[in-house]
Amino acid sequence: MLLAAILAGAVICAGVVAVLGGFDDPGKVDGEEIGDAKTSARSSPFSESVAGDCLTWPVDLPAKQSKVDCTAEHMFEVAGSVDTAAYPGVQFGEDAPWPTAEQFTAIRDEHCPVVVNNYLGGQLDPAGRFSVGLMYPSQQQWTDGERSLRCGLQLSGTTGTLKPFAGLVRDQDQSQQWPEGTCIGIDPATRKPTDPVDCAEPHAFQVTSVVDLSARFDPTGAGAPYPPVAEQDNYLKTTCPDVTSQFLGGPDKLTQTTLNLQWSTLAEPSWLAGSRKVVCYIGLPDQGGFATLVGDAAAGNLLINGKVPTPPPVEPPGRLIPSPVPLPPGIEPNPIETPAPAGGGGG
Repeated sequence: MLLAAILAGAVICAGVVAVLGGFDDPGKVDGEEIGDAKTSARSSPFSESVAGDCLTWPVDLPAKQSKVDCTAEHMFEVAGSVDTAAYPGVQFGEDAPWPTAEQFTAIRDEHCPVVVNNYLGGQLDPAGRFSVGLMYPSQQQWTDGERSLRCGLQLSGTTGTLKPFAGLVRDQDQSQQWPEGTCIGIDPATRKPTDPVDCAEPHAFQVTSVVDLSARFDPTGAGAPYPPVAEQDNYLKTTCPDVTSQFLGGPDKLTQTTLNLQWSTLAEPSWLAGSRKVVCYIGLPDQGGFATLVGDAAAGNLLINGKVPTPPPVEPPGRLIPSPVPLPPGIEPNPIETPAPAGGGGG
């Protein structure tokens, strides 16, 4: 992923939340005003927070912030502060007007990647689940004299909406991953994947397993050299069929779904940041994206584009994925088309 992907996601204000951009456009300003805090800067959890603190708030009430233990679910992990009062000029002076969302975005893009990377000791996965965000004072806090900002880490959906997460980022695998059985939604216009949904809702693909590559390539956890994608593929093309058969309930179940089996791989920057996990998943390329699935493939109630899948009368030796399919940030498609092993695999 490009550096721009690191900077994408929501920009959070201590009193007014403005969602700026998404995964693909960190400079776009939606300007959605969600809350308006009147808390003084002198008593705000925002203004009192330091690196390593975790802040949370109700989804619809961002002004109701509180500091929580980072083992609990939270919305924002503070990586460090930026004191705009130290900036020369009048933009952030004592009588300066409250900056625009665009100005705060420019500060985020200039300062926060460095602050976050230093906080994580250079271990930020640029294609991982977490993005760099900025918290800034509400207009009332600005009027009260608050001039410090907070750079930090957050978990964003594909629309930039923040999602709660538990644990410090440095203590967990940052790679894009979802639990076994998770269904990933689909955008009806683009046919691209979105965020996790109930499997009874339209979705693009279903995760059949999370695979830890360290079992094969870094068993001692000592930071083994990066395994090239070809080596990851060689390992996963034998691993994913087996775990998918277990997930679906038998070696012939994949053929009955008529779906293709695919897996993600890790790029070198992700590996060097400590990410080790990839996912096996099943879906079907369609119209430059994914076919729309409804139902749990493991439960046998699957619909593909509104129709019950019809298995081929004679099982083919394998199914090839005819073209690459667009995937969420952090998921790298296989660069090769691998035939399925006879008896239920797919690649």
